[in-house]
Amino acid sequence: MYGFFYSLKENFSFTRKELTELLWTSIAFAFIMTAFIKGFMYKPIVLEDTLWMFVIFIIGVFASLWFHVALQKIVGIKLGYKVTYTYWLNGVLICLFLSFLTFGMVPLLSTFIFPGAVTMEHLPKLRLGKFRYGTNSKDIARVSLAGPLSHIIIVLILGIVFLSAGLGRSSIVFLLISLNLLIAIYSILPIPKIDMPTKMDSASDGMGLFFFSRTIYVLCFATILFYALLVWIASVFSLILAFVMAFIATMIYIVVMEQKN
Repeated sequence: MYGFFYSLKENFSFTRKELTELLWTSIAFAFIMTAFIKGFMYKPIVLEDTLWMFVIFIIGVFASLWFHVALQKIVGIKLGYKVTYTYWLNGVLICLFLSFLTFGMVPLLSTFIFPGAVTMEHLPKLRLGKFRYGTNSKDIARVSLAGPLSHIIIVLILGIVFLSAGLGRSSIVFLLISLNLLIAIYSILPIPKIDMPTKMDSASDGMGLFFFSRTIYVLCFATILFYALLVWIASVFSLILAFVMAFIATMIYIVVMEQKN
C-alpha cells in the first residue's frame, strides 16, 4: 500500500497543457448545456441569468472532467501506466457548430462528436514484474471504466445534498447532477474519432470497454442508463436498483446472443 501511495505521489500530476485542454473542453460543453437549458438561441431571456449559469456550468464541467481524468490517472498508476488527457480540437469545434445548427435544443447530438480522451503510456518502474509488459485490452478497459464511474460518484454525492436539502428540479444542484449523468452516458458510448482509430486516444472511454467484453459493456452501459432514468424520472438515487435492472437486461442480452449463435 505504501508503494502505491509513493507511486501516486511521484506520478500523479496534471500538466499545464492538460488543464488548458480540459478548460476548453469544459467551455464548449458548458456552452452547449447553457444553450439547451436556457434556450438563449431561440427565445428572449435575461442575459445576466444566462451568463451566471454559463459560468457555473464551466466550473461544474471542469471539476467533473478533472475528477474523471484524475480517477483514470489513479487507476492507470495502479496498473503501471501514465494517463494523459488530450482533446480533439476539430471535435470540440464540431460540437459547437452542431449546437448552433440545432439551436441548442439537442445537447446529446452535439456531444456525440468525440471531443477528447486519455492516452496510456508505460511507466517502466511500475511495470516491472507484470505478467504482460505490454498494454492489453483488460488494462485499457479498467482505465476506461474509471471515467464514467467518476461521474456516478459525483451524482451520488450531489444526490445526498439534493435529497437532504429538499431542493427542486430547477435547482443548480439538480442541473449539475443532470450534467454529470449526461457526461457519464456520453463517455460510456463507444464513439471513435472520424479518422481511423488506432489507439486509446482515438475513441471514447466506452470503446475501450466495448472491445474488451461486450457483456461487461452492456452491464455497465445499462447500469448508467437506468440510473440516469431513475434520477430524471423519479429522483431515485439507487445505484443498486439500477444495477439489478441492468443485470436483468444483460441476462436478456446474453440469451438473445446465444440464440443467434
